[in-house]
Amino acid sequence: MLFTSDTAHVAVKTVSSALNMLFKGELEYNTKNKGLK
Repeated sequence: MLFTSDTAHVAVKTVSSALNMLFKGELEYNTKNKGLK
């Protein structure tokens, strides 16, 4: 499979935004858990 620079750019953006969402979710989850204790 041949990746154009455009496809690679979109893939990187998608992955980084997904990681960003995961990271935010982790932070919120940890904050909620600490608040419950």
